[in-house]
Amino acid sequence: MNLLVKITITIFLLVIASYYLYFYITPSVTVINKSEYVITKVNVSLPKSNLNFGSIELEQVNTIYYSLSQHDGSYNYSLNIDGKLITGSCGYLTNNELNKRLVITVSKRNQVGCSQ
Repeated sequence: MNLLVKITITIFLLVIASYYLYFYITPSVTVINKSEYVITKVNVSLPKSNLNFGSIELEQVNTIYYSLSQHDGSYNYSLNIDGKLITGSCGYLTNNELNKRLVITVSKRNQVGCSQ
């Protein structure tokens, strides 16, 4: 019975470690709303996929993880804030970038900043 408990605990720990490793390795885009308005629509286009964040409330953060398999290219964003459409591009991504993190921050003056 002691061996069965050890095997069960080991499998459980491996499953938990795999779960956290997946989120550590997988690249992501995070949008932070520090503006004075609700962002009613956020869309980030990657060379091989499209990330739709929906709406982001005041002082909220939303993160989406995307596939490692991408073509080389830029992150292109479009934000709908207070009835105005703000578009642009920032950052550069390549195929199979492990743990790549892009953070898009919307400031109080509705200015968009990006950091990697």
